[in-house]
Amino acid sequence: MRRLLTPVVLALTAGLAAASAPGAAVPKVPQLIFPVVGKATYFDDFGAARGQGGHQGNDLMTTWRSPAVAVEAGKVKFHTTSARAGCMLYLYGASGTTYLYIHLNNDLTAKNDNKGKCVAGGSYWNGLKDGARVAAGQPIAYNGNSGDADQAGYHLHFEVHPAGGAAVSPFAYLNRAKKLLFPVQPDANFTAALRGNVVKADGVARSLTLMVDRLQSWPGGLRITDLKRTVQLSVPPSVVISNPLGALIASAQLAKLKKGQPAVAWTAIAPATIEAALGTPLMLSTERLVIG
Repeated sequence: MRRLLTPVVLALTAGLAAASAPGAAVPKVPQLIFPVVGKATYFDDFGAARGQGGHQGNDLMTTWRSPAVAVEAGKVKFHTTSARAGCMLYLYGASGTTYLYIHLNNDLTAKNDNKGKCVAGGSYWNGLKDGARVAAGQPIAYNGNSGDADQAGYHLHFEVHPAGGAAVSPFAYLNRAKKLLFPVQPDANFTAALRGNVVKADGVARSLTLMVDRLQSWPGGLRITDLKRTVQLSVPPSVVISNPLGALIASAQLAKLKKGQPAVAWTAIAPATIEAALGTPLMLSTERLVIG
């Protein structure tokens, strides 16, 4: 994405003088939640040459309408009037850091039709309101290629502005960021289906570790592909284990599952906490397990 020259973006540098004054404290950016859920590739292209100056962020290549989430708790502001940025969002983090989410979706279909508007349900997450306070990991936008990224492939241009000042490279923060299995919907329960292969089954500890390739979560039925994440689930004695034909397998047979076996694990309905969304070991409990 080319460097933005709109007054709104230029205003972000207003705090730079104070932040860089002799003796001023160095603003601290916290450990972030990774801003894209699902497949995303990136490299450190901060400062790369662009038609309007140096690149002010990192481009995270992803898929159409993949979820963009809040990297920390804060307040969102919609911005819809930049021809270069297209549909864009500011996140004013609780740490004082400002984050920019640029080139959000403006398509009604996957055919890159550019017929959508910068509105909730199109660019911004369905139901999200301008000025809303959001939790870390909460979905805030749909990724796309609006603005001057129309022919550049679907991606999120992500910027980090410590203390609301000048942009710094997000690369190190992205490398240290925690990646979610699915977005966090505050004050809501969720369930999910995790599809992958058995890595380890422990009948004594009642746990199952899967290499998860695909995931679908509810409410909403959001599908995430190309995960390639190991997730350790708890397996209570009451779990229903079956084969693809529906024939029941005794729960006691958990330890006999073999490494590499295909499996689909449905999680028990539970609060959508950040720990669960991160796939913290044993935070997800299996309610039903199909072994292929």
